[in-house]
Amino acid sequence: MAASDDVGLWPLRIAIAAAAACMLGPLAAHFGIAPPLGGFFAFVVGGVLGLLDSLAGIVAYRRGAHRRGIVTILLGGTVASVLLVAGVPGLGKPAINDITTDLVEPPNLLYAQSQPGNLGRDMVYPEAFKEVVRSAYPDLKPLALPEPPDEAFNRALRLAQQHPGWEVGFVNGAGRMFEGVATSRIFGFKDDFVVRVRPDGTGSVVDMRSKSRDGKGDFGTNAERIRSFLKDLSGTG
Repeated sequence: MAASDDVGLWPLRIAIAAAAACMLGPLAAHFGIAPPLGGFFAFVVGGVLGLLDSLAGIVAYRRGAHRRGIVTILLGGTVASVLLVAGVPGLGKPAINDITTDLVEPPNLLYAQSQPGNLGRDMVYPEAFKEVVRSAYPDLKPLALPEPPDEAFNRALRLAQQHPGWEVGFVNGAGRMFEGVATSRIFGFKDDFVVRVRPDGTGSVVDMRSKSRDGKGDFGTNAERIRSFLKDLSGTG
């Protein structure tokens, strides 16, 4: 094969590999072939490679490999775009993975402590996270409801049990508290959550805590989970 025939060949191969990593990573994690973090890592590496390889495709095009250059640019650009679209909502979010509405007396994750993915972990709410939550998520507050605490608890429990991807594994009716696990749809990341209902005058107040098992940051996922659940519970969703 002539040397000129090799122009743009490696960028094209890298673009194909990037696309494969971007697709196979999530699939492997979703079907349990790879752990969630492994699948996510492959997805991110594929996206970054696609972005860098798009530039190599431009060089190949300028050097005369028009067809390979265009395919490389399109393939690499598409892979990079998927990564950017997936990552944009999490941009600027703090690198913490445990969020709660009550920073004075955070709900305890007792059931979660017994789960295989948490064995040996300290589930006490980190003091260092409190000021970060106050600053980054000032809208996350306990939810005040006019109904008695038993009614609010039962309604919150039904709402959680009906939520797609959530599994309620522990219910303490006397303490008006329940815990469960939320599993992400694509990568299968598991986040532990707890909901607590307490009396507040003639009504009740609801607190929620959500904690990721993997990673140091959560891209805002736990805060959004709490925000969405309390919004639905309040009837404004």
